[in-house]
Amino acid sequence: MPSEPAFGALCALGAALAWSVTSLLARTLMTHYGSVTINAMRSGIAGALLVACVAVVDGPAVLIAMSGTTFLVLVVSIVAAIGVGDTVFFESTRAIGLGWAMTIATTYPIGAAVLAAALYGERITTPIAAGTLLTLGGVALIVSMRTDARPERLWFGVGAAVVASIAWAVSTVMMKMPLHEIEPLTAQAIRLPLASALLWLTPWARGAGTALRRAGRGPLVRMAVLSVITAASSVLFVA
Repeated sequence: MPSEPAFGALCALGAALAWSVTSLLARTLMTHYGSVTINAMRSGIAGALLVACVAVVDGPAVLIAMSGTTFLVLVVSIVAAIGVGDTVFFESTRAIGLGWAMTIATTYPIGAAVLAAALYGERITTPIAAGTLLTLGGVALIVSMRTDARPERLWFGVGAAVVASIAWAVSTVMMKMPLHEIEPLTAQAIRLPLASALLWLTPWARGAGTALRRAGRGPLVRMAVLSVITAASSVLFVA
């Protein structure tokens, strides 16, 4: 059995690999659906899968056995992560391409490390600082390359990716407190259905039913695969 830090690192690597696949799948679906529809669908299906897993493993009672404060933090964190972060990230991939968008948005661990140091007293060690500089150097190198995006789409796409990075950083740091009370699987089984419900209530989800009917079987299959990977990656990340 690996040590806790080693286990955490393996989970993080697994989540990163899964995110790469989900980003590619979501990019192919954006010709058929809007980013809000994609997020609402994948969050709902993934959430249903995780709720079923929790019900089988621990019993449904654990889904409501938490304090009101923990539930509120889970709600705010998922609004930041999926309602804001994922939605604007998918829009940035449409504007500037997956390579640029993912490179910029995945600087969020830097923001999360700074917030964790400020709020929880976590240490920013020399390896973390060196890794931060290396990450920022890589971002600068990739962003300095030419892109075919029009200037107005370029600035929109870069801005959207930055907003996604900030939203993901805030959501990540907010999860620290609830995980002292509940397990990662339970946390995500609560967060993802909430995210889906909130997204379906937004005006940007209107017309989703028509889009789903018109797209055909192929996109729906990709949506199903995306949802399963989302369920796995969300638990890996929180773990």
